[in-house]
Amino acid sequence: MAAHRKRSMAKSSKSLDALEVEEPKTPKSKNALKPMPASKKKELLKRLQAEEEIKSAEESNEASPPKQPRHASKAIPNHVISPSRLLDRLSIDDKPGDLSDASTDEGPSQKSHKKKSSHKEETPKKSPAPRNKYQNARRVLNSAECQKLPGREEQLAELTDFFREHLQNKKSGSLYVSGQPGTGKTACLSLLLRSPEFSHRIQKVYVNCTSIASIGGVYKKLCAELNLKPHGRTERDHLMAIQEHIKTSSRMLLIVLDEIDQLCSSKQSVLYTIFEWPAMPDARILLVGIANSLDLTERTLLRLNARCELKPKHMHFPPYSKQQIVDIFKSRLEEAEVLDIFPPVTLQLLAAKVSAVSGDVRRALDIGRRVVEIAEQQKKAGEREVQLKNLNNIVGESNETSSTTQEPQEEVLKPVQVTQVAAVLNKVYGASQNLQEDIEESFPLQQKIMLCSLMLMLRNEKNKDITMGRLHEVYRRVCNKRNIHPLDQAEFAGTVDLVQTRGILRIIKKKEPRLHKVQLQWDEDEVNGALCDKQLIASILDDTACLAK
Repeated sequence: MAAHRKRSMAKSSKSLDALEVEEPKTPKSKNALKPMPASKKKELLKRLQAEEEIKSAEESNEASPPKQPRHASKAIPNHVISPSRLLDRLSIDDKPGDLSDASTDEGPSQKSHKKKSSHKEETPKKSPAPRNKYQNARRVLNSAECQKLPGREEQLAELTDFFREHLQNKKSGSLYVSGQPGTGKTACLSLLLRSPEFSHRIQKVYVNCTSIASIGGVYKKLCAELNLKPHGRTERDHLMAIQEHIKTSSRMLLIVLDEIDQLCSSKQSVLYTIFEWPAMPDARILLVGIANSLDLTERTLLRLNARCELKPKHMHFPPYSKQQIVDIFKSRLEEAEVLDIFPPVTLQLLAAKVSAVSGDVRRALDIGRRVVEIAEQQKKAGEREVQLKNLNNIVGESNETSSTTQEPQEEVLKPVQVTQVAAVLNKVYGASQNLQEDIEESFPLQQKIMLCSLMLMLRNEKNKDITMGRLHEVYRRVCNKRNIHPLDQAEFAGTVDLVQTRGILRIIKKKEPRLHKVQLQWDEDEVNGALCDKQLIASILDDTACLAK
């Protein structure tokens, strides 16, 4: 306080001196101001000092206290609950015991988030219902690439020896792979090239020749896959760019041409040019051609047989036998732990029929998915009947008896029946085509709408080459117009595959799924006669507004 008084006195004296200094200077006259006496000056100094003390005391009372840290101002003793915090803690769902932790500094949103997370942690995870076994079985019974290929051990070993030999010697070579659809040609090659032994040592290029508009377009496609920039846009410019890359590349190049028979022409100039690449000087290229025909090279490429260095090695994939199809089913079902869904007798029946007709394992897997779908639908229908019976029994019984019947019981998996397999096989391979029976019994709504969308397009559009993408577009409009949730692209493709197993459709696969061609196999009049009985189906077939592009 003394220091403050000294500062105020010094300030007052300074101000007083300033007043004296700043007095206006006037010329000397009789009325000029005389200097202030010392006593008066002392009195004025005391008065200014008193005023300064009063002013400083008022400022000290009005000044806010020094700022404290933010957390210190919010700190509240544990036994004290502020009104706002009490309101935050009280809610309809809280129990009285929840007030014990009201001293925490968390906001209501954080507390509710914690309650949700703790609730999730406390609730035990439910074991998957038995019906999920049907879903797991359908998931593994597909034609997607997998790590196990039972029945193709011999072909995998032969392919491995071919690649090892040419990679170790850095020598070019060509291979022609033949076999009917669904015999594992592309699957074996893809599995081999995904292995670490070959994946990092080869520059791989895969081209499905069915996706090429013209025969000469294969050169442009290869340039795009190899990221080459030809000097011009002609077919010859693209060919020259590929050949230059083959000569100068230090890394081994693998070119896989699937469905290579699509490149056949009158003079076979494109095929001859491609199969002559491995014989080029300084070339490091492995050429693999895949087709269904057994004797494509011997029948159409006679010049290659005349020169030994150009003749490709031939590898044939025979159709799958009955036991091989059974082994494939067992391998996939064991992987998903659903082997009990297919009794041995049902697998034997399915494999025997498919191996006798085509040996196409993709068709066998499609049939297996369809059988599982039917088994699941019939099981659900049976469960509904049992639940209705139990409900009637519970109404008539006492409370004690009803409480025991309401306890959850472990459901027993109902495996696939022989009759279900036989019914699907008859629809796929048999002569009977009773679509009305399918619709009444187990034809799902989404499959109905998809099939009617296809019929709508075939009736009213000039272009009969219907792609999967275009069909999905029309199907989605039909669903949206009727307030039905449409399937996405992947689920829609699975639905079309299931309808194909009935023998109604045929899918011609291309490189991109949206470009798959969908063809109607049954007679259009018969399908129309079966579908027009339903009011919803008839309205779809007459709705041409959904075809607008």
